[in-house]
Amino acid sequence: MRKLLKHIAILVLGIFPIISLAQKTDPAKIIESIIESHLDKITEGTDVALIIEDLENLAEHPINLNATNAAELSRLYILNDVQINKLLNYVETFGPAYSIFELQTIDGFTRDMLEKMQPFVFFGGQIQTTKSLKEDFKYANHQLMVRGLGYLQETRGYKPKTDGSVPFEGNRFRYYTRYNFAASNKISAGFTAEKDPGEAFFKGSNKHGFDYNSAHLSFKLNNTFENISLGDYIIRAGQGLVLWQGYTSGKSEDVLGISKTGQGVRGYTSVDENLYFRGTATTIKIGDGKLSLFYSRKNRDGNSVESDSSSYFTNLQTSGYHRTKNEIEDEKSVGSINIGGVFSWNFKNLKLGATFVHQKFDKPYIRSTQLYNLFRFSGTENYTGGVDYLFSKGKYQLFGEAAFSKSKGKAFVQGAVAHLNDQLHFSLLFRHFDKDYHALWANTFAEGSNISNESGLYFGAKFFPEKFITLLAYSDIYQSNWINYTTAGPTKNWDIFTQLNFHFSEQFNFYIRFKSEEKEQKFKADKLYVNLPERIQKTRVHFQYKPSETLTLKTRLEHVNYNGNRHENGYLIFQDFQYSPLNFPINLSARLAYFNTESYESRIYAYENDILYTFSIPAYYGQGFRTYLNLKCTISRKIECWLKLANTHWTDRDIISSGYNEINGSNKTELKFQLRLKF
Repeated sequence: MRKLLKHIAILVLGIFPIISLAQKTDPAKIIESIIESHLDKITEGTDVALIIEDLENLAEHPINLNATNAAELSRLYILNDVQINKLLNYVETFGPAYSIFELQTIDGFTRDMLEKMQPFVFFGGQIQTTKSLKEDFKYANHQLMVRGLGYLQETRGYKPKTDGSVPFEGNRFRYYTRYNFAASNKISAGFTAEKDPGEAFFKGSNKHGFDYNSAHLSFKLNNTFENISLGDYIIRAGQGLVLWQGYTSGKSEDVLGISKTGQGVRGYTSVDENLYFRGTATTIKIGDGKLSLFYSRKNRDGNSVESDSSSYFTNLQTSGYHRTKNEIEDEKSVGSINIGGVFSWNFKNLKLGATFVHQKFDKPYIRSTQLYNLFRFSGTENYTGGVDYLFSKGKYQLFGEAAFSKSKGKAFVQGAVAHLNDQLHFSLLFRHFDKDYHALWANTFAEGSNISNESGLYFGAKFFPEKFITLLAYSDIYQSNWINYTTAGPTKNWDIFTQLNFHFSEQFNFYIRFKSEEKEQKFKADKLYVNLPERIQKTRVHFQYKPSETLTLKTRLEHVNYNGNRHENGYLIFQDFQYSPLNFPINLSARLAYFNTESYESRIYAYENDILYTFSIPAYYGQGFRTYLNLKCTISRKIECWLKLANTHWTDRDIISSGYNEINGSNKTELKFQLRLKF
């Protein structure tokens, strides 16, 4: 560890003398800011590749706002459906725009929103020459990516047991490859393949290579059939009460970002092995409306129970790992069919929509007899339907969705965003999900991942008291009327968040954040489980200083106070260096962090720079240091490579983790390499 720190120090100090003083703003830093605001509540393993992929692509290929469409604009993750429609109508009515801030004349477009959009858009000609299919293929974009990563230390899962058998079937490295093809906006295709650490590769249960394989083909047939998708795809509709696949943002520093922009049908390029459909889908344009129909048939991982008299499953597995004998037996053991449709119609200030999904398993879903499962879905068949709306007029936006399931359970979301003036903005959202509401593809604004048994009221505010000061705050009060997995009875909970941003100049800014979560959690008292309050309070101070156009320094201090069945404190301090020389094609990010927490309960999360289309938010717990180096090298216009080396060194233990993930020692070192070819 000391040698690693020494090498990092020599490298960083050796770079400082060659810092140059002029370079354009790096869009990657803006992407990092956007992503970090989206990822306030998630941890390592959450799939957000689609957001990163969209923003990285738009940084390289900005949208021409004078010749665009709704599908392109939805990938900014900034505008809602009504705002997208207003922007398209503005250009159609008044002709081409020439400046990003000209768009402030459109109802609901604020300066803050437009500043976020600016790096990803440009103002070109309004008329684009229509190319033949042959020309589209001639100038199509091809991208091939290969990636390898893994931990250098061997965990217990790779070592022989006393009987001589090895728990994990494969080696400890992850292999990944992806190819994408895009011809204008008419055709896109690609495939993705991955082997997770511990999974076999060209042997054992994967004699043909990768454990996970995915492919998609999407094309535009004509102006009526604007999308036909074959293979793997995802659908995002309404406010997520019925159908929203993949990650969705929740409570974060983006206190006004509580509504969703449905992106319809999209080809699937990620490596999450569960959150997608496999089959066919088509989108038909009907006047100012769209109708998407879909059919999916695929097998999912599940805990199957087979006997002479019955066959059923007790749970759906979501890890995607197929390393051990039991995991391999559960692989693709549950057949699933999904069929449904999404309809929407756009008016001047209003969008109406409807979503329906019917799902059927090839064997019964029979859960355990625990009380928290009493009202959850069981059986072989379910259907869910809902209607949604989005209204935007002037400074106000209203949105909502109401849904029902086969069980007669109901769910409801209603929200509002108000831009009262240039200094003050508000957001409000009420949600209610019955304890017997069953929507297996739902993913909406909620505290829990299971969209049921929750009612809550969220209030957010954004205030600009001075030109260089921004105050962000939200409060969320929510309750459950039935038992959850982590509770012993009905609960009432409360979150509050406040952040004060100081933006003194382009060179220096900082913020102060305080967040408090108070929940009732299940604890054992004598022989019984009871609900007791658990409070986690986090205080953070973050500084960012840019002494030159090529160097950015970030310093963070964070404290966590945990009060549950015991009292704990945790601390984190880190120093980041981000360096991009003007005349040399590299980008370097580095961190040196010290952490000290009493246990995992008082853990602290922090975003890290990573290789393209990935992210890292490790949990800092115990006592020790974490360092990483992340290097991007642009070899040519067509070849780029990334290398990341990250090490966590604990000073309070000689054994890391437990079970098959146990490491003998105090270091955990990860190495990542990625190569991208564009042609």
